[in-house]
Amino acid sequence: RLLRLARVGRGLRLVRVVSSVNRGMRALGATLQRRGFSYVIALSLVVAFAGAAGMFAFESETPGGLSSYADALWWTAMILTTFGSQFWPESFEGRVLGFILSLYAIGVFGYVTATLATFFIGRDAANDEAEVAGQGELSALREEVAALRADIRELVRSAQGG
Repeated sequence: RLLRLARVGRGLRLVRVVSSVNRGMRALGATLQRRGFSYVIALSLVVAFAGAAGMFAFESETPGGLSSYADALWWTAMILTTFGSQFWPESFEGRVLGFILSLYAIGVFGYVTATLATFFIGRDAANDEAEVAGQGELSALREEVAALRADIRELVRSAQGG
């Protein structure tokens, strides 16, 4: 009986650990969802480490290939930051992986650029003194619409009165 109680106690401890991990994962997911930029950074780290492992697996056997995981990680980091590298994959698999990593890097670069642009545009829009792009044209259009409305009212009055 005592052993059964000990097993049940361990089982309950496992349930508590799993439920707390589950709560933590949900909280992490909610945080990452609110802050999409953090998600992209975390995903980029995973892609970098996995890409380096793949490149090392594909290119370690080729002549003049990557000699260590650290070299593969450096190469992957250079590809993901769009700097490039002096090493170019020789195997078909390495070339395909390099192409996929390059496409991912271009997408992330575009996302980061859009995020920064949104941040700066948002700051300008919140500042009453800063001119948002196109603000002068918007003001001119508003004045034009107000003048057209006044003309329409005048035409309606003259049509009803005349």
